[in-house]
Amino acid sequence: MTRRSLAWSLLVIGLVLVLGGWIVMSFLTEPSAVGRMRTALITIGAGSIAIGAIGGLAGVWMLIARRT
Repeated sequence: MTRRSLAWSLLVIGLVLVLGGWIVMSFLTEPSAVGRMRTALITIGAGSIAIGAIGGLAGVWMLIARRT
């Protein structure tokens, strides 16, 4: 796997994780999201968004930064 394909993979996977986390966080408005279930939704959603953002930023950095 080349550096460029790795960067694009990180970018796409990061975007998918952010989108998935956003979808999970949308379930917080449901009436059944109380107590432990709400905590689990927040943990999963925020964790997915954070890891996706970090991976996406790493991919963008790899595509933009010049390596000599």
